[in-house]
Amino acid sequence: MLASRFAFCLGLALAPASGWAQEVTSDSVPFHAHQWAAQFGGGTSFFSLGFLRFNTTSHAWLVDFHFTGGHSHHYSYANDTLTGQGFTSLANVNTRVGRRFYQTHGRAVVSFQTLGLLGGFAHQCSESTPPSFGACTNGWTAGAFGEIGAAYMVTRRFSIGGAGTLAFSYERSTTKAAGEGVIDREWSYEASIQGLSFAATVYF
Repeated sequence: MLASRFAFCLGLALAPASGWAQEVTSDSVPFHAHQWAAQFGGGTSFFSLGFLRFNTTSHAWLVDFHFTGGHSHHYSYANDTLTGQGFTSLANVNTRVGRRFYQTHGRAVVSFQTLGLLGGFAHQCSESTPPSFGACTNGWTAGAFGEIGAAYMVTRRFSIGGAGTLAFSYERSTTKAAGEGVIDREWSYEASIQGLSFAATVYF
């Protein structure tokens, strides 16, 4: 399903300007200095909200917030008798700040690259009984990222598109058990392809 969605989006980005693109009458995509845009995106495991500020027709600053979270509860039974239960909750917030570079392709298609820095905070708690045990992990991330994507200008004020991201990050985390203080500290370096994301952008 994900592959088909990306193929559809990529097909729009590479197709000749037609159909909806007829609403764009200029030979170049209508970005201009001091223009703002709001970007609503998502991937397989997150959703995001970002803002663009153009300082030229082909360069913009990006501030983007990625959110992930969830909660699960589990139960254990023996012969239909409850013998144990527990839960896990998590919430992650990542912020990206970078410079985006646009290139136009006909009247309605743009490609772009983004380079910048990232930082974030992660929180996870879990508890199970019996035996009664609970712990929470808090951590932070810092690093850099690069992004390549394309967008199709549906109108002068709205576009749809997709992108792929490569990130390099350093992470530190601390785990504390309820009533026992610190039980674990970790750090790691990571290079990751963060998968495909899709975005709808509104230009002001």
